[in-house]
Amino acid sequence: MDNGDYDFIIIGSGAGGGTLAYHLAPSGKKILLLERGPFVPREKENWNSLEVNARGRYNTKELWRNADGSELHPHTNYYVGGNTKFYGAALFRLRREDFGEIKHYGGVSPAWPISYTELEPYYAEAERIYHVHGEIGEDPTEPHRSGPFPHAAISHEPRIQQLSDDFARLGLNPFHTPLGVMLDERNRQNSPCIRCSTCDGYPCLVNAKADAHVCCVVPALKHPNVTLLTDAKVTRLETDASGREVRSVQVERNGAKEPTPAKSLCSPQGQSIQPRFC
Repeated sequence: MDNGDYDFIIIGSGAGGGTLAYHLAPSGKKILLLERGPFVPREKENWNSLEVNARGRYNTKELWRNADGSELHPHTNYYVGGNTKFYGAALFRLRREDFGEIKHYGGVSPAWPISYTELEPYYAEAERIYHVHGEIGEDPTEPHRSGPFPHAAISHEPRIQQLSDDFARLGLNPFHTPLGVMLDERNRQNSPCIRCSTCDGYPCLVNAKADAHVCCVVPALKHPNVTLLTDAKVTRLETDASGREVRSVQVERNGAKEPTPAKSLCSPQGQSIQPRFC
């Protein structure tokens, strides 16, 4: 990789970092996307419940520690796309009241510095990027929307439809979960999603789950100004004297025990890569 400056260095390629790279890619700014892990391997084990769940094939093997020092397995994953590679594709919006102060039994959750109304246009754009299917007006708790879902709600499986009908007859309000999958029920022959039985907790073997890798990182990398560096664990951010401006980033590559000592991001060959902005 080259030795030049970057306008943006994005740490992590999941829901946050991947989406940010997608948004910035058309700007022409020079962008470096750092991902701690590799790509999820495409293999038949992607859909094997024994491998995925019992054996934890794709889970990190590292251990974290609780406050008392006891070991904790985080059950997380380090791959391009982050944990969206394994999520169940359910994409709800927070409710309007979630942005205000909320009193809980154990204390007070302070209000956000922004409101739902300010964030609503960004929710709409995110739903477009992540192919969200849903039906407006079904969920009585849903906040105001500036428009409908990008795609029609996904039909229920027969047993779920029966339950939904029974709940509705009892006066309840069942609704379709907003789902981010690339499913075309009107043209199943050409639909990327085949409506398999392994979605939540599994990587998608046919790349039809609306994850950050498929929806954001892949399109971003089509721009020549975007570079992805995998197996790159960020270990240190160096700032100016005020501590308010990040001047450089240090990483470990491919499991190296120590980062290459430098005042900038270091490639495997020890080259320096200095960001203008982080």
